[in-house]
Amino acid sequence: MFSYLFEQKDLTGFEYFQIFSVSNIWYKEKKNDIATFDLYIRDLPENRNFYVLGGINEIVENIIHWKYKDEDIKILLKHKVIDKDFALYLKNFSFSGNLYAMKEGTIFFPNEPIVRVEAPATEGNLFTLFLINTITSNTLFLTKVVRVAEITKPKILLGIYGTRSQSFESSLKSMRASYIAGNAGFNLPTFFTKYKIPFYKNPINIAYHAYIKSFDNELLAMRTFVSYFPKGASLMIDTYDINSGIKNAVKVAKELEQIKQRLYGVIIDSGDLYNNCLMVRKYLDKFNLKYVKITLASNLDEYKIDYLIRKNTPADSFLVVTEGVTVADAPKLEVVYKMAKIQHKNKIRHTIKLAKNKVSLPGDKQVFRLKNKDGKYYKDIIGLNNENLGEKLLIKFISNGKLTVKNLPNLDQIKNYLSKQINSFPKVIFNIKKNKIYKIQISKNLKKLFIKVKKEILLN
Repeated sequence: MFSYLFEQKDLTGFEYFQIFSVSNIWYKEKKNDIATFDLYIRDLPENRNFYVLGGINEIVENIIHWKYKDEDIKILLKHKVIDKDFALYLKNFSFSGNLYAMKEGTIFFPNEPIVRVEAPATEGNLFTLFLINTITSNTLFLTKVVRVAEITKPKILLGIYGTRSQSFESSLKSMRASYIAGNAGFNLPTFFTKYKIPFYKNPINIAYHAYIKSFDNELLAMRTFVSYFPKGASLMIDTYDINSGIKNAVKVAKELEQIKQRLYGVIIDSGDLYNNCLMVRKYLDKFNLKYVKITLASNLDEYKIDYLIRKNTPADSFLVVTEGVTVADAPKLEVVYKMAKIQHKNKIRHTIKLAKNKVSLPGDKQVFRLKNKDGKYYKDIIGLNNENLGEKLLIKFISNGKLTVKNLPNLDQIKNYLSKQINSFPKVIFNIKKNKIYKIQISKNLKKLFIKVKKEILLN
């Protein structure tokens, strides 16, 4: 886990050192102190109105089974990051606290606690980097794909593929997000096995550019492809020239009709997508091939798809790759994990941060969501956990180190929950051209507690 990092000359700023050294001290000085930690995102980029929460299943599954390897503990000991007592603690580690979180697929907003950990301070601190990283990647992908999917409707979004992702793990997570958002099109068998998703009954097989170029000519490549995949074949038609490409695709489609099969579709991956799509649709219809679908690609994102849809481009589906797996328009999240309370025996001390633009709130908090008469959500209230101000978003997933639910929701259950969430918000939230500020309030009791804690801190 750590060994490769010790080749570096300066490790003083290495974050794992910070986490383990602090937990080592707390183990000695505050062994029985129970702390409350909040995980939240500080702000929204200018081009976002909401976030969609991803990664909760991953967090819960990992924390329940969290262990440390002997070789990692030895490295920490060798470099005096921890002492022998703490090494033994890590060797026998298991989470003993409580974990509250919003359900995966929840639409949420800045400064709302999305995960709350109540545990011995030592334990809660050890998860800092893991929690931040897990929420960052999964929430980035899920928020992006929901934005794209909502713009694409009622057209089809053919998933967010793994091509050009920063890592294999990123490609899996982006495909997972795409599935949850209700889209089709996944190109890694590992995705189906890892997440226990049934493989497609009728997969779409794509004759892409590398395949086309491997044959002596385009028509031969297309004919060979459909001989292997007479059902569900989609042909890229702009490898050389789109005009000859669509003519060859039509020849193949007509040949398939002779054996009572149908070409599924064609893909346009370059050039003027709008005019090329008009030309291709007109040519297909001329030969009574209205059933042949047109998919558009070429570095598409929600903005480009919105433009094409507004122009009534006759495409049936859109393929998002690079812009989806890199989240190029908003690639970072200011995810933070802050202590909000610490308890020593019967003495409770609430904690806050007062730095400019980085203020944090004290106490055990809950997020309450309210609906108007039309059944649409219109306001959230961040309050104290013992208040009752509306629908509670944070639920208990782990109690005293044990799962509180028999099974975590599968991807189809998360998908259904997300769909209900989307339908319960005003459509303007999903408008990519309007900045809609969803109303977030702080409860009176939480405000009072904050003012009280602030006064106590400033008097000391």
